[in-house]
Amino acid sequence: MNILYAMQNTGVDFSADVGASILVKHTIEGLQRAGHHLKVCSLSGLSVRLYANIPNYQDFDLAPTGISGWPLFVLAERLSRRIQVAWKIPYVAAFDSFRFYQAMVRQLPAVDICHEYQGLFSVGTALACRKTGVPLVVTVDADLLLERKVVGRPLKGWHAALARRELNWLYRQARKILCVSEAAKQHLVTAWGVAAEKVVVMPNGVDTTLFHPDYDPAPIRAEWGLGGAPVVGFVGGFQKWHGLDLLVASFARLRERFPHARLLLVGDGPARPDIERAIAAHRLSDCTTITGLMPQARVPHMLAAVDVAVLPYPPLPQELWFSPLKLYEYMAAGKAIVASRAGQIADVLADGVTGLLVESGDVAQLSDAIAALLGNPAERARLGQNARQQAVERHSWARYIERLEAVYRSILS
Repeated sequence: MNILYAMQNTGVDFSADVGASILVKHTIEGLQRAGHHLKVCSLSGLSVRLYANIPNYQDFDLAPTGISGWPLFVLAERLSRRIQVAWKIPYVAAFDSFRFYQAMVRQLPAVDICHEYQGLFSVGTALACRKTGVPLVVTVDADLLLERKVVGRPLKGWHAALARRELNWLYRQARKILCVSEAAKQHLVTAWGVAAEKVVVMPNGVDTTLFHPDYDPAPIRAEWGLGGAPVVGFVGGFQKWHGLDLLVASFARLRERFPHARLLLVGDGPARPDIERAIAAHRLSDCTTITGLMPQARVPHMLAAVDVAVLPYPPLPQELWFSPLKLYEYMAAGKAIVASRAGQIADVLADGVTGLLVESGDVAQLSDAIAALLGNPAERARLGQNARQQAVERHSWARYIERLEAVYRSILS
């Protein structure tokens, strides 16, 4: 198939190894490995980049953008943006959408399927697909309006109304919408009025050749001064909804039974200052290591040093409807996992088979479950082996691409 992957959403960075960037890169590169002809278009400032040499995202051409590249248009755009900033007018990306539309219209005629990673105020791709008749598939990994509320930056008034109207229109234009969990599908159906038959659940995946249980833990333990201590670990972004404060509190309780245990936090993020204060308040600074951000290729080496890997999600004001990459990475690495019984996690992990599930927000349960595994190496090994087997059989990126190809074929047939 000839496939164009489109991203007017500038929040996806090909050089990053986090969240959406991992999903997008594995989708693009997996489709190419499967023998499809891929083009990738992404918005970058006042231009649209066209990538054909994948996965070398340093090489790109600038896609023709028609009148949106003319000096007079660029001048008008810059002037309007100055006025917007000066008068504090909310941004709606009208110029970006027009520029992306013009670039896409020129690329789509030779394309069988156009696949877009959703962005807020990003309608250029859908407009171009409507113009050319090319079927559009949209990946939706979050309710973008709800997400803004959760992080404390809600859209308001006409700005929110316009965003909702554009997203509703985008969902109507899409032939298929891909989301990461059953909870996400139900949310799209009930909150956005999307037809259930249009939505396909496509949970995230994992690179099972990169993440595996055969790395030597000794170099990492030596590098970070962990020695032979039992290690409780977390990998991921430091966001308030990841529940790291609960993990710190449960670890403080755990230390009463395992005084030599160490807490290894691999990652960084906006909640780090709060986490560091919690660590200090619980007097855990001498037994806690925060590594900062790590390249994706380094993460499985870090996991090798972990005895129990944790997903400590707190109770959330809305359904946990995303698909945590760290869950699949823990599984593929063959880790013994303790996780909150939240959203999709309870659909993926079988309690007592591929991990241990605890109630969200229950510090005592979380601590007791971790302690049970630290005290039972055989049980850790059993859970880790089961998790690894499930990751290979069901959750690899290769399986993800097979499911995606089936979606494309269903549209083209």
